[in-house]
Amino acid sequence: MPKYKSIVKELADAIRRGELQPYDQLPTVVELCEQYHVSRSTIELVMDDLERQGYVSRKRGSGVYVKKVPKGTVGGPLNTITLSDGANVDIQKNPECRVHEFTIVKPDDRVIHLLGLHEHSFTYYVSRSHIYEDSVLDIQYLYYPVEIFRDIRLTSAETSIREWIAENYEVTPDTYHKTLRAVCPTDKEVELLGVTKGDPLLEIEQVGYLDDGRPFEYLVARFPGDLAVYQTVDSESLPV
Repeated sequence: MPKYKSIVKELADAIRRGELQPYDQLPTVVELCEQYHVSRSTIELVMDDLERQGYVSRKRGSGVYVKKVPKGTVGGPLNTITLSDGANVDIQKNPECRVHEFTIVKPDDRVIHLLGLHEHSFTYYVSRSHIYEDSVLDIQYLYYPVEIFRDIRLTSAETSIREWIAENYEVTPDTYHKTLRAVCPTDKEVELLGVTKGDPLLEIEQVGYLDDGRPFEYLVARFPGDLAVYQTVDSESLPV
C-alpha cells in the first residue's frame, strides 16, 4: 500500500471512531509531514483523498477541518443494500457469494479494450451473487486478466477476490472508474433476482486500476432498483 494511502486510512479511521470530531481542525501540513516523516507532496495527496471521500473540507488560508456528515454517507459508495424490511446490509462486511460460473474465457472486444488486452488474451470470468440470509442481493460479472493473475481460485470468488489478490500478489488496487445506468433484466436475472421482466435494475460498470496504471478488473454489477443506494461526494453541486 502506498504511504499516503496508509495515512489516509489512519486519519479516516480516527474520524469514524470519533477521535477527530466534526469541526476539528487537522494538524498543519508541516506538522503532518513531521508526524509521518513524509514530504509535503505526500500530505497534499492525503488531503486530496480525504476531501474526495467527503471526510474533510479545506478553508483557504485557514486549514483543513473535519466535516459533520451523517453516519455512513462517506467512505465507500455502493456498499450498502437496503432490504424490504428496512435492514441495511454492507456487502463488503457480508461478502458471502453464490458463484454461478467460474471459468477462463476469451473476452469480447469491449472487455479487451477496457482492460488494455491484446486480441488473443484470456481472462478469468466469474458470475456470482451476494447472499444474505438466503436472499440474492445482486448479480456480478467479473473479468480478470490471466496474464496478471494466473491462479485465482473458486474459493476466493465465493468471498472477496480483491482480498485474495492483496494477500497473494504484490500489487495495489488504486482507483475504480464507474459508469451508472438503468437497465432491464435478462431472463436469467429475472430468475436469479426475483424481479419482474421490465423492472429497472441499477447497473454499475466498473474498471479497476492498479497503482502502476494497469487495468486489472472489469466488473458489471446489477442490483434491483428498489434495493440499491448509490452514494457519492462531489466537489461541485449540480446546476440549478
